[in-house]
Amino acid sequence: MKHKHFLRNTCFLLLSTIILFSLNACAQSSTTTPDTVPVSSELIKVNSEQPSDNSAADDALVAYKKFLAGSKNAQDLKQEISDGVVKIKDFSLEPDFKTYYALFDMNGDGIPELHLRPVVGGSYLIFTYLDGQILLWHSGPDYESALNNGAILYERDGAAPTHLNYYYLVLDSNGNETSKVNFSKYHSVDESGKTESADYDIFMMEDKEVSEEEWNSLTKDYLSNSSDLIVWKEI
Repeated sequence: MKHKHFLRNTCFLLLSTIILFSLNACAQSSTTTPDTVPVSSELIKVNSEQPSDNSAADDALVAYKKFLAGSKNAQDLKQEISDGVVKIKDFSLEPDFKTYYALFDMNGDGIPELHLRPVVGGSYLIFTYLDGQILLWHSGPDYESALNNGAILYERDGAAPTHLNYYYLVLDSNGNETSKVNFSKYHSVDESGKTESADYDIFMMEDKEVSEEEWNSLTKDYLSNSSDLIVWKEI
């Protein structure tokens, strides 16, 4: 009897162990690994649709109108382009050097930023409105363009050899850089350095040369963003 009882207990323990092991294996196999997000997608900033504060937006538009008319100054807290105060008369408004403006929310706070750029050359400036003040939010070269998603794309062509340089810039709510991706493409030249290829055949991503196929894949998210929502008007 004792021998039968011992065998019954042993079988019960063995069966319990097998069931427990099976359940644990099932739990582990049901766990899935999350998809890896491509680096390029992580760097794209979406201009979030936050509910706008109509009164603050209205105040900003009134302030911008006064700034453009010359009756209100903007503050350059980081002294990037001035000694701390920016006046609209600091920009050339001569007939051959017209300045254009646009209103577009870059930082997703529901209040549009004021964008200023000359028709040719100069700086591209973006101002925001905070606590009753117009503040310089970003200053960059005229080769920059604001995109609908709130990021900035720089595009400039050049020669010797023929090339195109780009960067894709993402800024935080205060206008500080959070990420920047540099890429470019070139015509190749022969050993003499005088004869160029007929088209782009050297592709660079940051400081690394990549294939054309890889370059197109890596830059697709940056170059496919539009800027059609930024409507420019002459001051």
